[in-house]
This record gives sequence, structure tokens and C-alpha cells, in this order.
Amino acid sequence: MFLAGIKRASCGFLLFTGLNAFSEVVLTEKFEHYSIAPTTRQQIKIELRANSPVVKENQLFHGRTQWQLTPVFGLQTSGNLCRLVGIKVYLEGLYTMPEMSNRETAEENLKQTFDDYYAALLDHEKGHQAIWIEAGESIERKLKSMPPHFQCSQLKSQASKQVAKLVKFFQLQNKQYDQNTGHGKTQGVFISGN
Repeated sequence: MFLAGIKRASCGFLLFTGLNAFSEVVLTEKFEHYSIAPTTRQQIKIELRANSPVVKENQLFHGRTQWQLTPVFGLQTSGNLCRLVGIKVYLEGLYTMPEMSNRETAEENLKQTFDDYYAALLDHEKGHQAIWIEAGESIERKLKSMPPHFQCSQLKSQASKQVAKLVKFFQLQNKQYDQNTGHGKTQGVFISGN
């Protein structure tokens, strides 16, 4: 089997689950958390800024998801023609998110403020995930619809170019999503008040 080049994508904030039951894209997710220990509502913002390991293009973010999209396929010759076979797309997400390390001693209203923020951040990232699932499904459809070719090397090259073209398109969609939502601010990814 040929493993089409691994494509990596990174989002400025974070993504999550919601895999379509009809999709053949294989989705796996992992989480990394960094600790914050705020004692006031205002300190949540300060702690997020001080402890977040997520920096992209000289900007600090409170969360991130890195996606690895891996299309796999084989080449099979039948008669004079070579076809793509065994097409499968794997999508792996690694989330970096904050967590309150002082939950046991924190006041209920502080925990609720953080939980509301976290839920909004998670919701925003589900939008990113939906884009990458769509990317995986589009790649799978494109590969399955490619006509056979006389030379396997040419078919493999054409398939790789199509995958790269689609990944680039969906990377732009991801950036546009962040621009449209202000990295989630229009979806409630902020902490208001003092």
C-alpha cells in the first residue's frame, strides 16, 4: 500500500468530535492539558495568558488543535489499466486545552465561569473539526472517482497532487473560519467582566 504524504494542519484555537456516521474517514483524538490556577474571574485571563504553550505566528492562543490527515491507498493493475484501491483516510487530532488545577478549592462561580469558557472554546473547535472531516471526505471521494491510468506511477502522482490541492483548499477554509469568528470570540470564547 502507498501512504500518500502526511498532511499537517494547525488551527489557531482548537477542534473536536462529531464524526458523520456515514463517513469512512477514521477519526482519532488526543488531548494535552496545561494547568491554570485562578482565584478570581479576572485571573482566569491572566493565567491563560501566562500558561498557554500555544503560540502561532507570534500570537498567543488559549487552545489549539493540530490535525494530521493521512490518505492511504494501493495501486492495482488489471489488464492494461492501473486503479486506486483500498482507499482510506485517517484523521488524527491533538488538542491543547486549559484545565483548572485548583478545581477542588475554587468557588463554584469561578468554576462555572471557566467551564462556560471551556465549553465555548470546545464549540468553536468543533467547527474546525467539521472542516477537517469534510476535507477527509472530499479527499476520499476524489480518490475514489479518479479514473484508471495506463501507468501506476502517473496515477500515484495525480492522486498525490489532488490530495495536496484539497488540503491547501481546506487549510484556507480553516483560516477563514477563524477570521469569521475572531478565533471564536463571536461564538462566546471570551471571559467578560472583572
